[in-house]
Amino acid sequence: MTKTVFLDRDGTINREIGFFGDPNQLEILPGAPEAMLRLHNAGYRIVITTNQSGIARGLYNERDLTAVHRRLHTLVNELPLAYLHCPHHPDPGPGNDPGYHRECTCRKPNPGLLHEASTMLKDFGVTLDGAIVIGDSARDLLMAEGLPMTKILVASGKPIEEQRNKLTDAGCRPDYEAADLSAAVDWLLR
Repeated sequence: MTKTVFLDRDGTINREIGFFGDPNQLEILPGAPEAMLRLHNAGYRIVITTNQSGIARGLYNERDLTAVHRRLHTLVNELPLAYLHCPHHPDPGPGNDPGYHRECTCRKPNPGLLHEASTMLKDFGVTLDGAIVIGDSARDLLMAEGLPMTKILVASGKPIEEQRNKLTDAGCRPDYEAADLSAAVDWLLR
């Protein structure tokens, strides 16, 4: 059975800069492409899962996000099998696109993106059993809570202490905590 690694995007692979839809703003974190290559060479399928409520907020659109992911794909040696995103936001704030304003099952910490990936990519060997989720925020790991998955928190994005507290409050313990994606892969492949 092939194992799958579900990677968060912002703060895990690329620098966390807030909402952006311009591919030129994409800045890959040091060591991330090499870490992904090591995962790939070890036989892991790589799937990116990301909340992108900037779409619901009207800050960028699906075409902009596609352009960002196209550039990201090039910068990480075309290794990810897929990019899944949640464009929704539950807040009907001013300027928000009403077509994307809703409660949904795909917005992390909900597990919808994981289930979507396992259904959509099952012919590629993607399954949640024994899979790994790596991210810089509590919601990245909480989406895997209750699933047969390993959860790794990285300190390369959001403030780590705040994320630890959120996980503790939710009763969720990471299986490992790493400085960044490279250190997470070191632990995973040890």
